[in-house]
Amino acid sequence: MSFRVFARRAIAATACAGVGAAAYPFVSAPFPRALQESSNASPRERLVVLGSGWGAVALLKNIDPTLYDVSVVSPRNFFLNTPLLPGVTVGTVEARSLIEPAAAIAVDPVARTVRCKDESEVTAANPEFTLPYDKLVVAVGAPPNTFGTPGVREHAKFLKEVDDAIDIRRKLADLFETASLPGVPEEEQRKMLSVLVVGGGPTGVEFAAELHDFLREDVPRLYPALRDKISITVVQSADHILNTYDARISKYAEEKFKRDGIRILTNRRVTDVSQAHASVMCKKTKKIEKIPFGVCVWSTGLGTAPLVRSIIAAAGQPPRRRAVSVDKYLQVRGLEPRGSVLALGDCADVKSKAAAGGELLDKADELFKRADVDKNGTVDKDEFVNILKTLEESYPQIATLTKGAADGMLHDILSKFDEDGDGSLDRREFRRAMAEADSRLASHPATAQVANQQGEYLARELNAQGRARRAGVEDPAPTRPFEYVHLGSFATLGGEQAALDTSGSPLPGDFVSQGIGTMVLWYGVYFSNCVSWRNKAMVVLDWTKKGVWGRDSSRV
Repeated sequence: MSFRVFARRAIAATACAGVGAAAYPFVSAPFPRALQESSNASPRERLVVLGSGWGAVALLKNIDPTLYDVSVVSPRNFFLNTPLLPGVTVGTVEARSLIEPAAAIAVDPVARTVRCKDESEVTAANPEFTLPYDKLVVAVGAPPNTFGTPGVREHAKFLKEVDDAIDIRRKLADLFETASLPGVPEEEQRKMLSVLVVGGGPTGVEFAAELHDFLREDVPRLYPALRDKISITVVQSADHILNTYDARISKYAEEKFKRDGIRILTNRRVTDVSQAHASVMCKKTKKIEKIPFGVCVWSTGLGTAPLVRSIIAAAGQPPRRRAVSVDKYLQVRGLEPRGSVLALGDCADVKSKAAAGGELLDKADELFKRADVDKNGTVDKDEFVNILKTLEESYPQIATLTKGAADGMLHDILSKFDEDGDGSLDRREFRRAMAEADSRLASHPATAQVANQQGEYLARELNAQGRARRAGVEDPAPTRPFEYVHLGSFATLGGEQAALDTSGSPLPGDFVSQGIGTMVLWYGVYFSNCVSWRNKAMVVLDWTKKGVWGRDSSRV
């Protein structure tokens, strides 16, 4: 399979066209001549993919390039094997082993455009240009969420990209080298060598475990005088770490961390971060403790990329959304023609199959007609109450909207969506009520496993539509909705120990697996997840070097 390369080393999408002529202001930079000539001559639809993460790469690996002219636009020219990223921070694996150069390809739909900017070190006089598309796939991921906590961006480290891991690695090397200098007081050494991890999810836990292994296995050899002066603290907002896993795994992880001397603070929230300490508040007592650190790693969840916010606005979706709302075919709601813009991965909100009838927003127009009994073009209070009662059995999200409300209180619910205060809902206000109910549905987790399955699904669907179009079907529809199959969740806990949660997976039984055997399975799974045989060989070589000679403690 070969693709025509177009994307530069560091191209970042800065805006996306919405519907029609002027949903966004675009740069009027000319479309490159070579692409114009090729596009005019090509009968293939032009597909633009924004991003190079798990979902985008799964799509690109499975798309048929004879059916589409594909372009990739991404701030990086490589794929990052994110589950192995914590190992980069302490030299378990090298950064180069996790990345794979990603080729770029070309695409273009009816009058849709993406404005792009070349952000590489070497740029032309005008680094901005517009790229048209026929179908656009948004797979740009999501940045870390700071929840507006003061000082986080200035003083904490994130762990989302290779540069983040390398930055943490250099910081740790600096701390160890400085603390080992003659004349540094012990109290200052202990502060320098205090590592604070904010967030007890998989990334935070796995980083703490990797760091502990480094401290136990390599620091005594490299910095013997410092081995007893290092501390790791994990701060978690929930009442236990790994709270999305089976309770048995959470308990196992907490017990292991306790044996390893890793301090866990649950039901705590970080209120601000300074250069040398973080203020941590107990959610029950409201008491604040100042925890000193040499390095603070922030891993508390996902935010919203600026590009995604612009798409949410263009689609007329609620601005408070973290991710863009898509239907069961991964088509972005609110953008026409339907199916011209699709989204997947961390930047897309894909609901799980929690409602027997599906999502209300997909049938909002049909439901509006059913509710408008007197056919006057609006839904009054009585009509609104009746349709809510009718929908409760098939759509459990309606029950969460009206939970505990008597008939009289149901009238009050209507006023929440009655923006013009006329006592009834027009079609737009009714759609907003349905969207509010849908927001109560559970979403698929933002994991590499979900994004990978979405990318493979979307490639199959686009291939099927491309073949149908080639056979003469003018506007082929999606063949089947996306269905996520959970295959289990891994977490590495250090000391060659790992845990596997199979609840919700198609594997027989509902069990958790813990220990060295599970770690061996983890090695096998993430070896298979490497994109190419080049990466597989490099990762295995890194693991072997770590086992024989220890981790690489250099700053690079």
